[in-house]
Amino acid sequence: MTQAARRLEWSEQTRPAEHSVREILVELWENTESLFRGELELATAEVDRGLARAKKEAAGAAVGGAVLHGGVLCLLATAILLLSRVMDAWVAALLVGAACSAAGAALLVRSGQQLKPERLAPRRTAKTLRDDVSMMKEVTK
Repeated sequence: MTQAARRLEWSEQTRPAEHSVREILVELWENTESLFRGELELATAEVDRGLARAKKEAAGAAVGGAVLHGGVLCLLATAILLLSRVMDAWVAALLVGAACSAAGAALLVRSGQQLKPERLAPRRTAKTLRDDVSMMKEVTK
């Protein structure tokens, strides 16, 4: 066999391998692209679901708070009227107002600590993205 014939044979044997590697890389790129698009859609859906739930809960809390506010005002007026029998009315109103303000401030501080934007973060999507990235690193080694 001549040297030219051997080169031709060698190049014909290597071409399919190059072609298949190229196809594999193109397919890998397309799959990675569609994977990340799917992850983005999942993240969007997860955030939307979290926001919808938060809006619904906030609306319920607002209505409940308005009704509760009316009831508390009535109870406070009753407490002031009862205390005004044993002390001056202005002292009774001052004591009730101070006690309510202290309780309200404590509730606000506690609520502010529990209300965090991290609760709206798409945790599942972040985990699957981390898994995907580690898988891609392993595949490309």
